[in-house]
Amino acid sequence: MSDTIRVLVVGLGRAGMVHARNHAGTIPGSRLAAVADPDPAARERAATELGCEQVYDDPVRAAAEADVDAVVIASPTFTHADVAVAALDAGRHVLCEKPLASSGDEAAKIARAARASDCHFLMGFMRRFDAGFCRAAERIEAGDIGTPLLVRSTGRGPGLPPEWAQDPARSLGLFAEVNSHDFDTVRWLSGQEFASVWAVGRAAKRPDLTERHPGFLDVAMASFELDGGALAQIDGACPADYGYDARAEVYGSEGAILVGDPAARGPLLLSGRGTVETDAVRSWRELFAVAYRAEDAHFVAVARGEEEPRTTLGDGLRALQAVLATNRSMDERRQVSCDELPVA
Repeated sequence: MSDTIRVLVVGLGRAGMVHARNHAGTIPGSRLAAVADPDPAARERAATELGCEQVYDDPVRAAAEADVDAVVIASPTFTHADVAVAALDAGRHVLCEKPLASSGDEAAKIARAARASDCHFLMGFMRRFDAGFCRAAERIEAGDIGTPLLVRSTGRGPGLPPEWAQDPARSLGLFAEVNSHDFDTVRWLSGQEFASVWAVGRAAKRPDLTERHPGFLDVAMASFELDGGALAQIDGACPADYGYDARAEVYGSEGAILVGDPAARGPLLLSGRGTVETDAVRSWRELFAVAYRAEDAHFVAVARGEEEPRTTLGDGLRALQAVLATNRSMDERRQVSCDELPVA
């Protein structure tokens, strides 16, 4: 392997283009060598903007055949398993966007390929590279709030997700597509695993979409027991018209810590009406831009053998297991043990 890591980005939607732009110009030791997407318009846009050498219409073939060292998977969830297995079998390092897969069987396929490979598999949990969330984790690890007793994590996004993501049969629904980061945040900040869950959700703002996609949800919440004795809550909503909202709170035996802010960093407007106003965060791409660059830089450092992975296949498996248990809880209207749904 050369000093420069040649990267293939699979999936050229919003997240894929974030990674592609990073590897095309801002990550030392990295070069965007190939892109892949079935959509001709997406391929043309990426090739024109980024000047990529290799362009593929078949993501699986690209993962197997492109002249690259590493693959970033940012394609729809239901494609993750086939692309990841092809990449790992071909000897590529992999960074996979959340969620890991759209079923336990698909996750198991990835796990088998990863365990048989000498390459690294990283999960795309970018909050672990955000300065604010990292500082919160450091303070908790240092014991500054004592023992974590209750964790709350919120994930809400503006606008509807893509058409395929509105269909729970292909995407696993709201908790997977919007709240996978929250599942990882709860595990990360508490240092504990999910034990059981009780969840509810509904299509409150867009009930019309349930006719086309049975099981579609636009607001949901789940309560968990963790294996170390703590409790946790996750809530999600999409579309949340006011903006993008990613927050967490950990209440401990000796204090509490809060991280995340739906208000954009910028000026405060103090009006004569006695109100204080600021702008809302409009996009995760703006809020976590620095975190994505740090994540991509870490991926390159791992591929070069300079760092150990900070996000692993195990993190993806645990988050997916909790998502599957949460969906079962909603479907069956009961408390569900996460052990009911082994994923690998």
